Formats: sequence, C-alpha cells, structure tokens
Amino acid sequence: MKRMVAAAGVVVAAGALPILVASPASATQGDCSNYVATHGYRAGVKVKAACGNKAMPFPGGPDIANPYCIYDLVALGVSNGVANEACVRA
Repeated sequence: MKRMVAAAGVVVAAGALPILVASPASATQGDCSNYVATHGYRAGVKVKAACGNKAMPFPGGPDIANPYCIYDLVALGVSNGVANEACVRA
C-alpha cells in the first residue's frame, strides 16, 4: 500500500512539474498595438512606442498595465478601457 501511495505521489509531482517551471505568458509590443488596432484605432509608430512600455509582472497574478503605456495611449486618443487592456498585453 505504501508503495502505491509513493508511486502516486511521484506521478502527481511529475505532472505538476511542467506547470511549476513553465515560463510566464509572453505578451509583446505587437499584442498591445494589435489590440488597439482591432478596436478601430490607428496603430502607428506612436502607438507602438507607447506599447513599448512593458506590462509589469504581479506575483501570483496577472500582469499589470504599465501606467506610462496607458498614459501615452490615452494621450493619443485611445479610450481608457482599450488602453488598459492593450497595455496589459504589452
């Protein structure tokens, strides 16, 4: 019985290992500018520059939009909601 429990523990650990060591999702500047473009805005050089302000990792949770990215996109006329979501993808 103890061997079965030990074997089951090894199987569970082996199954969990890829999840524990997997690299985080890698959003990009392109993901950000594409999101802006799909919402009807022109994704030119200035949008791409704003999207260059990468999202900030948050321990134990999703990335947080970089405030500089949001500010720059809103200054270009992008709505707050679209800017925030786009910048999370940066």
